[in-house]
Amino acid sequence: MSKIFSAVCVILVCALAGPVSALGFTRLDHFPEAAPGAYGVVASGLSDGRFVVWNGDTVYVQSRAPVYLDGWTGEEHFRPIASGYAGDPGFIAVAPDGHTVLLGAGYSGKLYLLDTEYPEDYIPGSEVATVTHYTGVFLTQDLVLLDSLKGDYSTDELAIVDVSAPMPTAVGVMDKPPAGDLNPGGFAASAQVAVDASRTVLYTMSQVYDAGYMLVSNELKGVLVSDLLDAYNSKAVLDWHLDATAIGGDGAFYSGGPAGVMPSGSLVIAGFGGVQIVNPAAAAIVAEYAPAGTLEYYSVAYNPYADIVLPIVADPADLSMDVVYAPEGAFGTLPAVSAVGLFLLVGAVIIAAGRRVSR
Repeated sequence: MSKIFSAVCVILVCALAGPVSALGFTRLDHFPEAAPGAYGVVASGLSDGRFVVWNGDTVYVQSRAPVYLDGWTGEEHFRPIASGYAGDPGFIAVAPDGHTVLLGAGYSGKLYLLDTEYPEDYIPGSEVATVTHYTGVFLTQDLVLLDSLKGDYSTDELAIVDVSAPMPTAVGVMDKPPAGDLNPGGFAASAQVAVDASRTVLYTMSQVYDAGYMLVSNELKGVLVSDLLDAYNSKAVLDWHLDATAIGGDGAFYSGGPAGVMPSGSLVIAGFGGVQIVNPAAAAIVAEYAPAGTLEYYSVAYNPYADIVLPIVADPADLSMDVVYAPEGAFGTLPAVSAVGLFLLVGAVIIAAGRRVSR
């Protein structure tokens, strides 16, 4: 009977363990494509677990959230909810309320606000602001932190914008290392930023390239959100070396910057070679994904509410199109063992074992 019990335990563990995203990734064939004139798409997660996507014109929301209950119930189906939000997608950030999104149109600097619960098509002149930016994240319901490159490419800065103000302006709160300090003749570049669920720590990364476009420095750091807000209110500028805490050594992680913070506290970082999951407390890489191979440059979309990572690479046949990957089963039904099926399966094992003993 001990063997029977062991077999039953193995079945129970396998059946109840649920899916493991680390097993592999699959290409999504029905993910929204970039709009004409846009280079790629951006996505994030709403508080109900659904993905929200912006393609440079239309905002889409996933039909059903990817939740595992006797099989994945998420679908690779996205319905358009609003259109006319033109621009090359730089980022889409979800506010603390879980349903308001900010669309950052990259080079144009346009920032759009949209309530996904009461969506409306774009109305000319309804931009929240036109502010230089690369990416951004909400620190509070109204204050957004932007990562943006200064006009002379000498350095990259973090700035805060009040998107509820009548005429929002960017207030610089931290300068990253000037390129000339590390590599005379070189230039700085922007990177992704991310904030944890409690809005306590902002994670950011510096990038410095030499004149030959070779990366010579990229530092991952954490900054207290309270310090950033204090700097914003007092019109002060924080020091990168003194007011930000280094995570690992220079060049320890991919250069794309932190694009999300997982419920575990780990960071999602993409760049040339793949997507890394980094434990900031230990400054250690705990997982790495490269579904299209390690010779590609990856961006990544992360849904913190569903805890799903979407690695993204440019399609080599058309660089304006993105190829999006998802953990196997996250956007489709996987074979699952229901309660009835599990009971029958366990019974079959017991019967089979009993027959073997009787022989």
